[in-house]
Amino acid sequence: MKTLNSELLRVLPVDARVIVEISDRLNPDMKKSAYLRNNPECQYWQISPDQDLTKSTICDYLGKIDVLVYTCVNFPGHDFGKLVNDYSVWLKPNGQFIADIPNSEYWRRLVSLALDKPQLSDVGLSLQEIRSHFNRAGLYIYEVRTKGDRSWEFNQFLERLKSTNPSTVVYLKEYRAQTVAENYLVRGIKSSNPPKRLLIQTAIMAPTGCDRIRVLDPDRFSATIPGVRTFASVRSAIIIPTIPQEAKIFIWQRTIMSAREHLSVLKRLLQENYLIIAEIDDNPLRRREYAEHNYLSYRGCHGVQTSTKPLGVFLQQFNPNVAVFPNQLTEVSPPRHNYDNEKISLFFGALNREKDWDPIMASLNKVLLANSGRVLVRVVHDRQFFEALATDQKTFEPFCQYNRYLEILQNCDIALLPLTPTAVNMMKSDLKFLECAGNGVAVLASPTVYELSIQPEKTGLIYRTIREFETQLNRLINNHTLRRQIADNAYNWVKQNRLLCHHYQQRHRWYLEMCDRLPELNRQLQQRVPELFNNP
Repeated sequence: MKTLNSELLRVLPVDARVIVEISDRLNPDMKKSAYLRNNPECQYWQISPDQDLTKSTICDYLGKIDVLVYTCVNFPGHDFGKLVNDYSVWLKPNGQFIADIPNSEYWRRLVSLALDKPQLSDVGLSLQEIRSHFNRAGLYIYEVRTKGDRSWEFNQFLERLKSTNPSTVVYLKEYRAQTVAENYLVRGIKSSNPPKRLLIQTAIMAPTGCDRIRVLDPDRFSATIPGVRTFASVRSAIIIPTIPQEAKIFIWQRTIMSAREHLSVLKRLLQENYLIIAEIDDNPLRRREYAEHNYLSYRGCHGVQTSTKPLGVFLQQFNPNVAVFPNQLTEVSPPRHNYDNEKISLFFGALNREKDWDPIMASLNKVLLANSGRVLVRVVHDRQFFEALATDQKTFEPFCQYNRYLEILQNCDIALLPLTPTAVNMMKSDLKFLECAGNGVAVLASPTVYELSIQPEKTGLIYRTIREFETQLNRLINNHTLRRQIADNAYNWVKQNRLLCHHYQQRHRWYLEMCDRLPELNRQLQQRVPELFNNP
């Protein structure tokens, strides 16, 4: 069940402190390892379905378990209803019970039963039975997902069924729903009340370089919160169907709005009771079109979310409802062991940094000459930087997929992070430092932006003059102990402080608060942009 297993991984709450997986496969598996990369501080236990928790090392967690995960393959041999009832008492209030359960009414199993092959069909539960077991255990089912077979073989099975028993035509729609699912992925919560439902839709208008960190990763984590759905479209404003009693948010990521193109869409969103949010993680002064349209991108929304405090202060002149969600990493790489005392790899990879590296290029070439043969420079994207390097010990990689970018970074020892103190740069985030630290790479950075995150001599080195740049770079190249200690310190700092698992709930809380304030926010919006409330 590889596909369903990966889907189950995507719904595990990423901030859980204690997870207990009930499985008849107790060997360490990829799901546990993958989860712990996102949430390394979690206590993740694996037990058999007949294990007595009171006699195990988990006995101290009675009433404190965040998530119970049921992933048994060989279903016969235990009473699922008793298991759910017995184990659910170990959940804390609002803890989750997530189960991957075979569907006993799956059409291939029914065929096996008809062919007198009970060993293939005596598996699983019907959805009705699952709901009954969860309800008796005090668990509210808030979502059921299915893995099904909608191939032509399934359609043929239905046609044969109709031909042998015409009366089934009346029930065909219901029967199709019952038999198409091979497995059910059931998500329940230890509560008598349903979780508050929230739909987060995002129009990604600038996908290159920032969609993952600002939209896709936060969406993936938010979707693990009970009741939350997420949906993102690229370069289009798609409004999807909603669920009754569902609060609705529409996020415009890096959208340059104009009255001519966007007023009608904004009006529709208001009419359908959406909370409208602008997402921006770069200084709007870089694009004059924002000002040309009187900053409608921010004035025309109920609120704005951004990545840094300086950006938040700047944006408040257009909208008083600004939330700062700093960039975070979803995971750190496995601890580094491939440090080399002799051959040093120097990393540089960024967009639009030509004016930032130009002041240090002559000094960089001087250091490379002094350490000739010992330093390999690895450059991603910036061809001008690559050409300006006065060494043949260099490699170049064009703009690439993020996984490839990380692969290159993980094989480097030192990274250069230059930023000059311009109005645009002062509002940038420390993401480059986080990426380097999370991959075991020591950094030499300018004070602009990075001095707010780096602890000098502990998690990185800072240069304030060209002379300091040369001195600090030589230290990192020639002092293996210093280089490794800084990289290890930074790695641990990011792991403890800047992983998304520690922060994603902050967005959820702000969204719910803003939804509760929607009538008030509509009045504010009408004062800023009255034309949004005019009749056509």
